[in-house]
Amino acid sequence: MTRRRLLPGLVVAALACGLAAAGVPAAAQSGVKAGTSPVRTSPGSAPVSATGAGLFAVEQYRPAVLRLAFSPAKGRTVNPEADAFLDMTLIPPEGQLLGFRTEVSSKQFSQLLRRLYAQLASQELLKVEDPASPARQLDAMLMQPAAEQLRRLRISTLLISAETGLQAVPFAALHDGQTFFGERYGFSLTPSLGLTRLGIQTQPGGSRLLAAGASQFEGLNPLPLVPQELEQITRGKQVGSYLNRDFTPELLIEKAADPAFNRVHVATHAEFVPGGPAAARLYTGVAPMSLRQLAQMRQRRGDAQLDLFTLSACRTALGDADSELGFAGLALQAGSRSAIGSLWYVDDVATSALFVQFYRLLDQGIPKAEALQFTRRAMATGAMKLVKDQVIGATGEVVLSGLTTAQQRRIAGGLQHPFYWARIQLLGTPW
Repeated sequence: MTRRRLLPGLVVAALACGLAAAGVPAAAQSGVKAGTSPVRTSPGSAPVSATGAGLFAVEQYRPAVLRLAFSPAKGRTVNPEADAFLDMTLIPPEGQLLGFRTEVSSKQFSQLLRRLYAQLASQELLKVEDPASPARQLDAMLMQPAAEQLRRLRISTLLISAETGLQAVPFAALHDGQTFFGERYGFSLTPSLGLTRLGIQTQPGGSRLLAAGASQFEGLNPLPLVPQELEQITRGKQVGSYLNRDFTPELLIEKAADPAFNRVHVATHAEFVPGGPAAARLYTGVAPMSLRQLAQMRQRRGDAQLDLFTLSACRTALGDADSELGFAGLALQAGSRSAIGSLWYVDDVATSALFVQFYRLLDQGIPKAEALQFTRRAMATGAMKLVKDQVIGATGEVVLSGLTTAQQRRIAGGLQHPFYWARIQLLGTPW
């Protein structure tokens, strides 16, 4: 079955103007030319009008770019505790770009971020009814300056270009007093607009997925749900699926470089240690491979860019200072339009359930950012839940089954806490 693609309608004149005014060099404005749209509907790609059991409607789809950057204040602030400016540039789908500047204390920002991560890691109540809570204060600092304009322009989707110092923010867990940011918006993050191709990618015959994973390891905890995760996400698709000893470093590089595949899903352990890309490890079914090895994909694929590279692994979105955004960030550099990784370690039951639900929505033609948004919402609202030994998805379908008593116990309290769903980060192109 050929996937019907939804193509966003950004107006490139406003986008190109906005990128230039936001300080992005012309060389970083990949593929943007005056009078042309890098993302427009082609004759053979009719957009879906309403998919995902009414979750998504194309007429309400309005993507925009939001650029966030810190700059030193050098004593020019009104607030004596502020030592930096947060500069925000909103590039809407049409019209003029909008700029915002607020004074911030870098010390306060770091403290709030640490406190939020501590709350998420321990699954504490975030106390979002309290404006002084970290989730509320960070939302007020990072999102509220543009919130009114986002509502006025009816923006549904954001490509957030976050400079160094902002890439570790768990944006999905920020809260405005009514809803979490990850429920309100479909969004993706990019460390650089120069790494993000805004155009669309077509695949003759529809999407073809490469799925690889490992459930058994020497010296590491097993991931017993990986086989079911791969089975569920590949069901009914044109796929290549490789598990445990069939999943080797050579296999991943060779198959991921094959233009016949335009999506790659990898479910395994990963770890970051000091030393940068050469030291970071992704565990295959036979041996670990270094982050640096993924760079071979770009050379081998040439112009046939991957559409999505998903890493269903532990803490893959962020690495050390040398690893930038970790495995997922390198997937962008290696030639993937979008990548998905995790910001922190999390239970494998919740991880597998999230990705199975995400791919089911994606397969219905829902854009990546919205498929992830609706999955978050299903978890946050309790629509995704444990029933006996099964996890039931957003529309009542079975996502996982046959859970052991121990696995059931781990999510018996529900999946509503952002610990379970705010960790998954989409990088690169949101559509």
